[in-house]
Amino acid sequence: MEDKEFALETIWNDFISVAKINIVSGTYTFLKTPDKVQECTDIFSFFESSANISLVYANDLNEYKNFIARKNLIANIFESAKNTLTYRCIVDGQYHWVTEEFIRPKDFSLQNPVVVLTKKLADEKICNENTAVRELNFDFHKILQVDLFFDSYTIIKARDGEVPVSEGSKKFLSQWLMETRDSEIIHPDDSDVFKRMTEIDYMRRFFLEKRGNLRIRYRRKSNGEFRWVVFEAVPSPDFTLQNQNIMIYVRDIEDEYAEQMKKQKSLEKISFEDSLTGLQNRTAYNQAVASISKRTSGSCGVIFSDLNGLKYMNDNFGHAAGDKYLKSFAEFLRKSFRTNSCYRIGGDEFITIIQDSTEEEFNARTTSFISCAEALKDTSVSVGSAFCLLPHELEDLVEKAEQAMYAAKAKYHEDHPEVVRK
Repeated sequence: MEDKEFALETIWNDFISVAKINIVSGTYTFLKTPDKVQECTDIFSFFESSANISLVYANDLNEYKNFIARKNLIANIFESAKNTLTYRCIVDGQYHWVTEEFIRPKDFSLQNPVVVLTKKLADEKICNENTAVRELNFDFHKILQVDLFFDSYTIIKARDGEVPVSEGSKKFLSQWLMETRDSEIIHPDDSDVFKRMTEIDYMRRFFLEKRGNLRIRYRRKSNGEFRWVVFEAVPSPDFTLQNQNIMIYVRDIEDEYAEQMKKQKSLEKISFEDSLTGLQNRTAYNQAVASISKRTSGSCGVIFSDLNGLKYMNDNFGHAAGDKYLKSFAEFLRKSFRTNSCYRIGGDEFITIIQDSTEEEFNARTTSFISCAEALKDTSVSVGSAFCLLPHELEDLVEKAEQAMYAAKAKYHEDHPEVVRK
């Protein structure tokens, strides 16, 4: 084999596919392809076909569609001899970085608008760099280069329709931020914080005081729904009064924040929820007492409930029966009051806290609760209650309710001598 033929064959083997295309009429012929390709009326229909589009990696799809759009492609090919895009697509069942290139022959003209399209695996180093940059870039709504001194910015990246000026152009930063603040894009509960912390003077003072990066977490409307995003302003290392350059990044954090909140709620559940009954536990109760004790107005009522016969149940029928007994009463409490008002503070001791009702309303609810508890089948409970206007030492109120409960329990044991006291 001659050297030229060897070289051509080696180069040819590097390509995944090669096609000859009339860029004006759209007619095409694949000279090399690994698989049987879908037949379409023209190359642009082929590019846009679901079979072809489905091979492209989701994060690269918009850039790919823009690259192969008929109007863009024709204009770019007539302007430049080579047009190249590196993106990810499925090759041999897996995603790989590939380079797709339109090459214009020397005799290319309006009368002979034929080009060659090649696709091959991209260089490994380029692949790694592209992966990092592309994934990072995809995460951001916006990347802006900002000069606070001149109140100007340059758009490095912005999603479609989010900035009313073309990429790379300049505009007053304060004007853009004001338009953002005054629109309905920002969630109403987050708008005040966003407005205060994105004022030019506020940011300038923040960075001159060397306080690090400025981060604002807020909810922003995207496709009709609010999603959590983070606005982060990063000063240049040499930020001074004369050199006020910063970078602004706006990134969607909805998914990671939702996962973070899920973990936090899970930890809170472990910390503040009684594992057996699902009611709030002693830790949550202590926190509630501390919070209510700080109040200077309103009212508070406490209902102290103690299950009768739990020890008798455990000793005679086993702890599984005792647990069932506790859970049954907890469910009764949950139905009688709100779950976040009910606490299991000990083995068979439960407290319900009712805030901001009148004394008459509290007494009526307590009477109704005791009446319903007495009607329960296979369940017996001793109940005491106390009421006060705030401010008041809540522990004294709880002790008063507990003493009333013990009086009721003494009466129960007087009537049921067969039940062993705990």
